[in-house]
Amino acid sequence: MHQPPASAAGAPAAMATDTTADLDAAYQLAAAAGAERETRFMLAGNRVRIRAASPSLLDQLGQAFAHLPDATEGPLDLTVFLWDSAAAADATPPLPVTAAEEPRGAVFYSASAHLQIAYQPGLSQLSVFDPSRGIAWFWCREGQNLPFWEPAAPIRQILHWWLRERELMLLHGAAVGTPKGGVLLVGRGGSGKSTCALASLNSNLLYAGDDYVAIGLPPAPRVYSVYGSGKLVPHHSGLLPHLPPPSFPGDGSPEEKAVFFVSDRFPDRMCTDFPLTAVIVPRVTPGVVRISPIGPAAALRALAPSTLLQLHPARPDALTKMAALLKAVPTYSLETGEDVAAIPQALEGLLEELSS
Repeated sequence: MHQPPASAAGAPAAMATDTTADLDAAYQLAAAAGAERETRFMLAGNRVRIRAASPSLLDQLGQAFAHLPDATEGPLDLTVFLWDSAAAADATPPLPVTAAEEPRGAVFYSASAHLQIAYQPGLSQLSVFDPSRGIAWFWCREGQNLPFWEPAAPIRQILHWWLRERELMLLHGAAVGTPKGGVLLVGRGGSGKSTCALASLNSNLLYAGDDYVAIGLPPAPRVYSVYGSGKLVPHHSGLLPHLPPPSFPGDGSPEEKAVFFVSDRFPDRMCTDFPLTAVIVPRVTPGVVRISPIGPAAALRALAPSTLLQLHPARPDALTKMAALLKAVPTYSLETGEDVAAIPQALEGLLEELSS
């Protein structure tokens, strides 16, 4: 599987404390050992700040938001405190108690009156969100040992929780389009979403993301770009000769993907948002590129499983919200064919047809 691992254990795990004081103290210990830095960006009309006590960690995780600069003045909607324990071992926050050894994909969750918590013992990562104050914390033991998907889609768990508070959904899907409208490409890993999205960089279509995007729900569905990154199985890069060498080429393991920072290499092809015109389910096939109408139920079967498995815990109304979205816009299948360059041409043709 080429995505972040699904939860192998989902039972709640109690934090050592139900207050944020220990989180703040751990962050301050890390800050005292280094030099704080921050970045700000605008996501779906909301102002977000990441404050880092570990500058090297911000270098890794901040680049994915470079295409969303914040040029406004006003109150912050979310502040995320970011650190690791590389420079100060005592900067480790209180952690839930789990078994001595847990699978790498195990994720434990807890929710109190004011905190949402996710702990991944196999990766030594902790995400905590206080929705009442719009403040979150992300800690990892060693920032230099993050898996490839973290720089490509950082603080994903926190954004999943926070976007829900803003009446938005973080969905597993790619998106390309124009200011007038675009498509959401959905499906399991290996279905061709990334190839379709990255192929569009060599077309008139704009790029909003290849793995996770935020969606404004009906009655006016809208795609919002979250990450300016792209991921491909390394040997698939040859299908897209317009792509430069990846920022992270991968280590050759079966689950590793090459990571491209699209916003750095193709800044003129990035976009922040557009109206959602259609949902596409790609399928890797031989022959020619073909787009055909399908029912919303078939599109839901492609969208729901990977979104529900990769974003934890799913909001109680997640399936209902996704089903309503897929009933609000046309849904299609896309047979990718053998001519990758023909994919964006087919998507452009569909968008022109739907706008006429």
